[in-house]
Amino acid sequence: MEPFNVDRLAIRCIISQPGTLIRRVAWNAVDGVNKELHMAMDYDLWWKLYLHGGPLAFTDRFVAANRDHPSTKTNRNRRLHYGEAMAIVKKYYGRIPLKWWLAQPYSVWLKSCL
Repeated sequence: MEPFNVDRLAIRCIISQPGTLIRRVAWNAVDGVNKELHMAMDYDLWWKLYLHGGPLAFTDRFVAANRDHPSTKTNRNRRLHYGEAMAIVKKYYGRIPLKWWLAQPYSVWLKSCL
């Protein structure tokens, strides 16, 4: 991924969930993940952790991997994923960057045709 930057986090989720370690005290301080979310609960968690404790630490070491395949929740439910992610960005960043409006039609409509 890449070093933490709040403006980049507003454009896309720059944090790889499988490669994260979260202290229990930090988890408890932000009440963990939002159980109301189904697609972007980790993205919401990164925002809560950032707003509670400041910029998140970054290591440039390979610590985890994840595999993208057609059966993932994100790939099967792009509209729901984008809806949740955009709502999270608006909630914590105050606005939705143009990138989201440009990428959503491509990701939701065009990729579903492929």
